[in-house]
Amino acid sequence: MKILLASVLIIPLLLAAIPVYAHNETEVGDIKIVGGWGIEPPLIGQLNTVVLEVSHVSDGKPITNAFAFTTVTVKKGGLTKELEVEPTEEPGHYKADIIPTQLGQYAVVIDGTIANQQIKSQIEIEDVGDSASLNFPPSTGSGDQGLPKDFVDQLRLNLNDLATRVDDSKVQSDSAQSAAQQATKIAEELKGSSDRAFLVGIVGVGVGVAGIAVAAIALSKRS
Repeated sequence: MKILLASVLIIPLLLAAIPVYAHNETEVGDIKIVGGWGIEPPLIGQLNTVVLEVSHVSDGKPITNAFAFTTVTVKKGGLTKELEVEPTEEPGHYKADIIPTQLGQYAVVIDGTIANQQIKSQIEIEDVGDSASLNFPPSTGSGDQGLPKDFVDQLRLNLNDLATRVDDSKVQSDSAQSAAQQATKIAEELKGSSDRAFLVGIVGVGVGVAGIAVAAIALSKRS
């Protein structure tokens, strides 16, 4: 009796410990497709997988090679991307790697034939969330290893302005124009970066470009 009572108490606890996945499903004829994220909750900018499970409605048996004659795409708003769906070791289970880059609702669109059944269906999957709530230590945009993001943005604008001034002055020095354009490109790539070494380096590049541009403009005025 004690063993039975203990089992009754333990089973609900075990069930509560099993993660609940927010997967949705669609049925077309005798085909059932369940879809969702491989890692939940899905977070923006984090490697994840779209997972699909395909089986027969009538007997629950998994369907192998299900997507040989279908196109599977992931949709976010008006944007779509075709997925490279691969089978897993478990029959009837498939996955496709993806890094979600926007917050919000995603959907998986399946179009083709599975087990001689024509399929044209869409499965909405869980919303992609922000990873900020899970970050530790919290990111402040500045710190011992970085500088404020505003500094990077301002530097980028200054270098853009410098490149424009060089062009407006119709400077014929290829080296000055090339240096200004290269510095602007690097600054753009560093937008959002918090690496102090890179930022200090780009400041040095900016100063060098300024010197080249000033000298070139002075020479052009003399001529």
